[in-house]
Amino acid sequence: MPRFPRFRSWSLASLAFAAMLPACVSDPSAFRTDAVDALHPDAVTEVSIEIGTAVTLTLPGNAGTGYDWVLADGLPEFLRQRGQSRFVAKEASRVGSQGDTRFIIEAVGPGEASVRFHYLPGWNQNARPVRWAEAAVTAKTEGD
Repeated sequence: MPRFPRFRSWSLASLAFAAMLPACVSDPSAFRTDAVDALHPDAVTEVSIEIGTAVTLTLPGNAGTGYDWVLADGLPEFLRQRGQSRFVAKEASRVGSQGDTRFIIEAVGPGEASVRFHYLPGWNQNARPVRWAEAAVTAKTEGD
């Protein structure tokens, strides 16, 4: 049986690892979040997170109607969105299935602010929202 020099085995392993790394980094769902909070449409939901952690905020909807949840305004400086919002159908095999739009929000500093979401038609982002939701977010250090 032929023996391969050790450096080739390490080189192949290193190459395989390097090839897989970008896939993990580019997929925001690969990051762990500490909580999943379902926001209630047409209401304010209080959300408390620690600095350095993220929360997945979910809003119910139906992408098949052409409507989707969007951030109404930008995020305050102490919050950062990981990746883009994503619609997840409850029954992926059914066309037009209801589901949830998910936003992953990370606290990068301390603060308090309201984050507002609007349910809008995708073809008219300037339309009056048919629904809204708001998260009253408090980010603080552990133990505060």
